[in-house]
Amino acid sequence: MMAPGEKGTLLKSRPQGVRRSLLRILLVLCVIGTLLFAYFNSLPKIEPHVWSAIRGNFPPHSLSSLRELRDALVGYSANYPVRIGLAVAFVYMGMQTFAIPGTTSLSLVLGALFGRWLGFTLVALTSTAGACCCYILSWAVGKPIAKAIWPERLSSFQAEVAHRRKALLNYMLFLRMTPLLPNVFINVASPIVGVPLHVFGLATLIGCAPNNFVAANAGAHLGELNSMADLVSLRLVAFMCVMGVIALIPGLWMRTDTAKPVAENGLSSSEVDAKGAGGKKET
Repeated sequence: MMAPGEKGTLLKSRPQGVRRSLLRILLVLCVIGTLLFAYFNSLPKIEPHVWSAIRGNFPPHSLSSLRELRDALVGYSANYPVRIGLAVAFVYMGMQTFAIPGTTSLSLVLGALFGRWLGFTLVALTSTAGACCCYILSWAVGKPIAKAIWPERLSSFQAEVAHRRKALLNYMLFLRMTPLLPNVFINVASPIVGVPLHVFGLATLIGCAPNNFVAANAGAHLGELNSMADLVSLRLVAFMCVMGVIALIPGLWMRTDTAKPVAENGLSSSEVDAKGAGGKKET
């Protein structure tokens, strides 16, 4: 049992850990902001009216501002496609690293500037890289903050990850394809609960592909949209949920195959897990 003095020390140490984490994240933000500023300064000269349109419409807050931003960037991107593509991608990754809202609008911008398929490829790679950067940042300094914000949800997520360890990729695909958990929570919590980076990255790349394609395709046909709500439809949500359930099937199949010898030997699943963890085999 914990002594009263020890409990008080823990209560005092938690805010200190959160403050230290916030300061470290602020430091990383300053470094990345400086690098972005240096990159934008290295770009070929942008006309004042283009800069004005970018500053006035970023991040896009409506469909009209999104169109104005696209119109401002179209001419510049035609002359410098690689540089403007990298500029949008770097901003996208920075926003996703620090869980800043607005990346959907940038997905639309990439689709509008580079078309359906190239835009989709850029969105898929950039969103996956940004999510992995968020994962790494959380792994390095984000644990105290995550535990302070989501203590119960983290415990529940950790239990689910441990329970589905043998089919973790399928479970992460399910989470990415369904609205069960917010993407921000998945990005921040995954390193804390023990999801490996390669599993996280692959699940993000594949699981978010349908949403990324819809956004890039909508950006390529920006003139046909009536509102930002047109991006989401009941058909798309239903499709994503069905794909998420399909992603869980291999894991359920594996658990069924594992349960058969367990039942035949008269062992509980916990006993089998304990034996597996100890490296022992039945002879």
